[in-house]
Amino acid sequence: MQSLIAQQQTNFLVATMSKYSSAVKNMEQTVMLPSLLQDIPLEDQDEAKDAAASSQNLYECYTLLKSIKNTVESGPLPFEDLKRKINSAYDLENEDEANLEKLFYVHVKGLCAVLNTLTKKANTLTSRYEDMLGFSA
Repeated sequence: MQSLIAQQQTNFLVATMSKYSSAVKNMEQTVMLPSLLQDIPLEDQDEAKDAAASSQNLYECYTLLKSIKNTVESGPLPFEDLKRKINSAYDLENEDEANLEKLFYVHVKGLCAVLNTLTKKANTLTSRYEDMLGFSA
């Protein structure tokens, strides 16, 4: 049963990663002049949820989304860098296997949630760029 659950979560994670990569590829193909995105707030004034979100501009979001896509498609950081980051955040050496499995599923769920949010941002950025240039569908 555990194997089936793990396989389903793996398939969901792969599908989520693929959806994100597709959205960013579409964004990259649509946004021919990324420099036009500079100085345009990420969120419309009525959409802004907090000061931090509204301080980022569309160009910064564009470069962030591209950077994350490269990591998603090519794999994580080199092992030593990844190990150092993980060890600074968690003391995994003292965890038993049950806790590690639970921690794994928590992180898969969190990763999927982050990728879904980033996918929405890529789609929103693409739509806003098309609107700026008058390419509304």
